[in-house]
Amino acid sequence: MKFLFNIHLLKILFISLIIALLSTCTEIKKSEPVIYLIPEGYVGSFYIIFNAPNGLPPKYEVESRVYEIPPSGVLVTQMNANGGWIESSKMKYFYVNDTGDRTPINEASASTELNTSNSNAETTRTVYVGGLGQSGPIYGCTVINQNFTVGTDSEQIDSKNLFNIYDAIKLRNIDEKLFDNMCQH
Repeated sequence: MKFLFNIHLLKILFISLIIALLSTCTEIKKSEPVIYLIPEGYVGSFYIIFNAPNGLPPKYEVESRVYEIPPSGVLVTQMNANGGWIESSKMKYFYVNDTGDRTPINEASASTELNTSNSNAETTRTVYVGGLGQSGPIYGCTVINQNFTVGTDSEQIDSKNLFNIYDAIKLRNIDEKLFDNMCQH
């Protein structure tokens, strides 16, 4: 009987240890709230490249990061990537006109599929958020970036509006100096 009690106690201790270890590994990092400012009428791919010493300095409104996407569609910033979990209500997307007026743009939900038969999808521009990843070499460096597309469903599948990060940097004449001292060899 004592032997069975010891085995039972060991099982409880082992399960408790596993639960304790798993709970320490599953802490989820929360990201900062974000505001994306996109030039009015911009359609297609856009990118944010992080950790560039010569990129634009961090900008905040209250507690939210602010990413001002330039007309080129490629923002190079000194900010670190905003990795981790974030509530969709903490991400705001706006078209911004020349006077600074903001018009909200909705984020397409993960369950939304491109549906050209839906008339609303043909007239309403939404933002599709791509993943955070690495690309390279770009001027000899591997860069951390996040990609997005903005537009109606048909605009978002039209290849003239889509470009990869390499084309964005090359064809949009992104200044190579922004990438100086970005990577250590």
